[in-house]
Amino acid sequence: MKKLIVLAVAAMFATSAANAADMKWSGSAGWRFEHTNYDDQLNSKSNVGTTAGVAGKDISKQMTRTHAVRANLGVTGGQGNVEYGAAVRTTGATINTDYVSPNNSLDRAIGLSEAWFKYSHDFGMVDMEAVFGRQTNVFAYDASQQLFDNDVRFDGFAQQFKFGMFGLNMSQYILGAHTANNTVGASTYTKTENTEANPNTQHNFSTLIGFQPTMKWKFTDEINAMFAVGYYLWNYDAVANTIGGGYNSSTLNPNAVTGTVKVDNPKQWQLYTAWDLPFHLGASFEYIMNKKTFYRYGGATAGEATAIEADNKAWSLGLTYGKVRHAHDWAVGYAYGVKGLASVLGTYSNDKFAPDNKGHTVWAKYALGDNLNIGWRGMFLKEKSHKLSTGAPYSGANNTQDQKTNYWELTAGVTF
Repeated sequence: MKKLIVLAVAAMFATSAANAADMKWSGSAGWRFEHTNYDDQLNSKSNVGTTAGVAGKDISKQMTRTHAVRANLGVTGGQGNVEYGAAVRTTGATINTDYVSPNNSLDRAIGLSEAWFKYSHDFGMVDMEAVFGRQTNVFAYDASQQLFDNDVRFDGFAQQFKFGMFGLNMSQYILGAHTANNTVGASTYTKTENTEANPNTQHNFSTLIGFQPTMKWKFTDEINAMFAVGYYLWNYDAVANTIGGGYNSSTLNPNAVTGTVKVDNPKQWQLYTAWDLPFHLGASFEYIMNKKTFYRYGGATAGEATAIEADNKAWSLGLTYGKVRHAHDWAVGYAYGVKGLASVLGTYSNDKFAPDNKGHTVWAKYALGDNLNIGWRGMFLKEKSHKLSTGAPYSGANNTQDQKTNYWELTAGVTF
């Protein structure tokens, strides 16, 4: 009997050791220094002569500097047709970044960034993968992250089908419960017959249903291309994009135009293509068109006859040279982007390139070692719409407003 028990325990430990050997750990640690210059071009002067300010000083220009850190730790594994993954990361104030500013309570906050499992099956001519849980985005999109930010994680379900050179990406993501007054809530809600009459009661789950057929084409050994067409249905009415390039500076300059346009339940078309070219070159193009969205006079109940259409389109064209894989590799890139005020949801897209902006992005990356990289990124953006919160063009004191944002960051990070 004792021998049987010993053999059983030994077998259990041997199985656990074998499973542990199949697990793959990964992680990263990074640091970022940011510098932002913002100018609304109004040349406004302070009229405060107290300790809060000095009369005659320029309040149209702002300069902000920030340093932040990030950390990620994850594990993946699998057996047979099933794979799994789990990860934690530093959590910031928004979902589209995991950088946090030290020396406050947030730098001690750790969030569950991934918790998923995947089932794969080969049907002969078609390969299928289904992912369940919290996961990275299943869709293809451009490196400038106009539509989705790389740091965003989604809860729910995703599927990928591959048939030779053709593919299909699909999602049924749950974005959380929301309330009648459009405040995003938690992952649970309770309803009664009177629920929707109370604007502060969560009454429904927001969702993202997406479809993206893809095609990969190999022209030569050095030239490859990927084409994708996406359609995204958001049951999500809790986002308002800020007019003027994402800044609301009324507390600093009362003359600057501020306001928001609510983006209700977007229905977006996406065209995307990415190319691998000779001489380590790469290129990508993305175009996004949302359904019609309006600035509304007299409140949200006003008819479309008293509304002006907001810009619902975005596009980005990018070029890259080089790839960073090993020590002393380097790469550079450039992209020009235009992001209409109502084209995308700012919460889920690039946190530095807000809607109602257009401009240039330049970046460079160098590997000091096999797992140690340093990088620089700069953005030179201008306000796009030049309209008031009513949708009317700037006039009067605001006629010269042309909000500009110059941003650059220096990063250093290690992966393992």
